[in-house]
Amino acid sequence: MERNEKKKVCSTFKHDLEQFVTNVHELIDDAGLSTKREFLEKIAYDVNQLYESSIQVQKIQDEEAGEIGAIVQNIFVQTLSIKTKERVSIKKAVESFEPEKETESDLSFIMREYVSHPETTKSFVRELELLSDEVDTILRHIA
Repeated sequence: MERNEKKKVCSTFKHDLEQFVTNVHELIDDAGLSTKREFLEKIAYDVNQLYESSIQVQKIQDEEAGEIGAIVQNIFVQTLSIKTKERVSIKKAVESFEPEKETESDLSFIMREYVSHPETTKSFVRELELLSDEVDTILRHIA
């Protein structure tokens, strides 16, 4: 794969990762967003974008970038426990999200769990930010 193409894929991945982190920061700052249709639609869109770019970054033949992409992909397919439902992954919650049922959606329940466990969520965000920093390093090496 050409250097410019690698750089573009990594840049897109970094942007998508940062957007997801920004969304989670917004949720931490305003717990009410966990039931707001517009926010849930934005989360669903951004999760899909980041999931797709995590797959793409695994294909660029860069071991470190591939590992980071695999970590992010795993985050979205890993099942989570939510109070009112069986275990569900973020990816499955996004796929089944129906905006007209926003407060009853698995995605809303997951976002409420993020809010209910702020220290765990903040730790999760810190890990994502570290991954983003690693992508920055990879981008510097590609350039």
